[in-house]
Amino acid sequence: MVSDTAITERQLADIRAEEYRARGYEVERNVPLEFVPDFKADLVVRKDGHTKVIAVATRTTLARRSPIKELGRVLNNKPGWSFQLLLVGEPERLHSPADSFSMPQANIVRRLAEAQQATDAGLDVAAFLLAWSAAEAVVRSLVAAEGVLIERATTPDYVLDMAVYHGAISRDDYHHLFNLMTYRNALAHGFETAGFDLSLTTDLVETVQRLMLEEPE
Repeated sequence: MVSDTAITERQLADIRAEEYRARGYEVERNVPLEFVPDFKADLVVRKDGHTKVIAVATRTTLARRSPIKELGRVLNNKPGWSFQLLLVGEPERLHSPADSFSMPQANIVRRLAEAQQATDAGLDVAAFLLAWSAAEAVVRSLVAAEGVLIERATTPDYVLDMAVYHGAISRDDYHHLFNLMTYRNALAHGFETAGFDLSLTTDLVETVQRLMLEEPE
C-alpha cells in the first residue's frame, strides 16, 4: 500500500514525461546522477544537445530531499544542462479528529439505512448528505483495493480524482458522482439549489449499492 501523496508525485511525472515525448524529447525516469550521490532524478529529458533534469516533489517531500537545492546549483552552472523543480499541489486536508477512520462496509450499509429513514421522514437534504458520506467511504475503499491509501479526510473531488486515475471507478461513474458532488457541496455549506430533489438521493443510494458489489471480498 502506498500513500496518496506519493501517487500524486508520480502522476505529475507521468504527465510531464508524455508531454516531453510528444515534443520529440528522449525521456528517462528515475535516473541516478553521478555528480549528486544517492539521488535519482524523477525525469531526465534530452533534445538537440541539451539535457534537462526534472525533480517532482510536494512541499512535504521537498524538505526530505535535501540534494535538490544542491542539484539546482550544480546543473545551472553545467554547460548544456538545466534544472527544473515541479512542485505538486498537495491534496487539501480537512480538519478532522485525530482518531478518524474510513467507514467499514457494515457502517456504510447502516449509513444507507439512515438515509432511507431520513427520506421516509421527509428530510430530503439530510438523506442526501448521509448517502453521500457512504459514497465517499465506498470510493475510498475501492481506491485502497488498488493499493493506494488515502490516509486522512480530504476533499471529495480529490477522492474521485484518485479513484478514476487508478481505475477504481469508471469514467462514467466519475462524471456521475462529480455531478452529485456539486449538490453535496451546496447543501453541506448552507446553500439552496433549485435542481435538488428526492430523485438525486435515490440515484446516489443506488450508485453506492452498485459500487459496494464491486468491492473485493
